[in-house]
Amino acid sequence: MDRRWIDWLIEDAERVELRVQTPTGFKSRIHSDADDLSAAIGQLEGEHTCYTTLNRPARSVRAGGTTALRDADIDVVTRVVFDIDPKRPAGVPSTDSEVQAALQVRDELVMLLEGFGWHAPALGMSGNGAHAVYRTRIKSTEDWRTIAARVYLGLRDRLAQRCAEVGVLFDSTVRNPSRIWRVYGTVNRKGPATRDRLHRVAEIVLPPGDWEVVKADTINQTVAALNPVVQERRRPNPEPFHGKGDYRTLDIVGWFQAHDHYLRPLEPGKHAVRCPWEHEHSTHADSWDRGTVVWESGDSGWPTFHCSHNHCEGRRLVDVIALWVDAEEHCARAWRLDHG
Repeated sequence: MDRRWIDWLIEDAERVELRVQTPTGFKSRIHSDADDLSAAIGQLEGEHTCYTTLNRPARSVRAGGTTALRDADIDVVTRVVFDIDPKRPAGVPSTDSEVQAALQVRDELVMLLEGFGWHAPALGMSGNGAHAVYRTRIKSTEDWRTIAARVYLGLRDRLAQRCAEVGVLFDSTVRNPSRIWRVYGTVNRKGPATRDRLHRVAEIVLPPGDWEVVKADTINQTVAALNPVVQERRRPNPEPFHGKGDYRTLDIVGWFQAHDHYLRPLEPGKHAVRCPWEHEHSTHADSWDRGTVVWESGDSGWPTFHCSHNHCEGRRLVDVIALWVDAEEHCARAWRLDHG
């Protein structure tokens, strides 16, 4: 593995979860020492795929713990990461030309952010796609998550045409605080290797000298610069998504479309959507996924939400309402701050 990357992780995050993918599922352990973390990775990387968290957990999270970290466990965001992946069949490695296309768009993203005042990032290659990793020091709060969403969605829209031209995707879901990230210097063994689609070592190039922190003010200014692009994503003069007391009148399709979580119709009254908690899943939906669905009207007359992922067991439409109505209120407050 890349030891300098590990040293920076421990210096900034203080405690890092090493999450290892095994044939029977993921296993986790919290490390607070770079030597211990490196030794654990060295023992496991030959047979398993290794990931770590990126951001600093609360002090209540102790080294030696074996529970996977969740967003609520993170206290400080120390990395803002961007991931550009080639469009390709699911579960297979990228070709060399696909990786090069992802690296090219990644470099264009870095130039764009440099124009907004962002300091130089670490430049990564996951084995299949391209990464730009920025060093930050931002308190992990609901307000930060709202700002992060606006940055990621704005950048995705700004790069949409370019991504379409070269056949890559800007992943706007990697913004959650407990995000796990591939360990650089280890082999990405995702999918079976072929002559044209090889397993590669994930690589990282850190900035020379001190790795400068991108300050919150710079990110806020980026939000302001991207805001017109973000606003264009929403339908002009959208109808308000409010039901009459019991939400029987909620336009469930329009609501998921407005949140950019709609995928496609499946059958009359039933639709495939992206899960609002997708960042907690170990895998993410593509346009053909049908693991999360909504029905326009259930037995009770309400629209119905269901996600088949284990993380979402028991979550219903009322949970989506609670999540998104709260987020919309945060966005409204942020808009008022931007516009006086």
